[in-house]
Amino acid sequence: MKQTKVSVRGQTVIPQEIREEFGIKANSKLAWSSRNGVIIVVPIPEDPVEAAFGVLAGRGFTLRDFLEERQKDRELDRRREALLEEQVRRASQEQKA
Repeated sequence: MKQTKVSVRGQTVIPQEIREEFGIKANSKLAWSSRNGVIIVVPIPEDPVEAAFGVLAGRGFTLRDFLEERQKDRELDRRREALLEEQVRRASQEQKA
């Protein structure tokens, strides 16, 4: 575990190995929080959207799942519509008879 000092102004130095591991450079932003007496520091990517791209890959409901489900829903709607049209046609024929 690396140790650093905090200056009078509240500043500290992030050890080089950690900066390199997490891609922390000059002007990088860090999110700070604490939980149960532990300080948590999380580097914020320059482009958070790009950094998050693919995070959920292979997990949960995918676009492919959505499209397949939507196709099934459309087919079910077509069948229901055809059934309703058939019922209306029969009812119309019965009224004429």
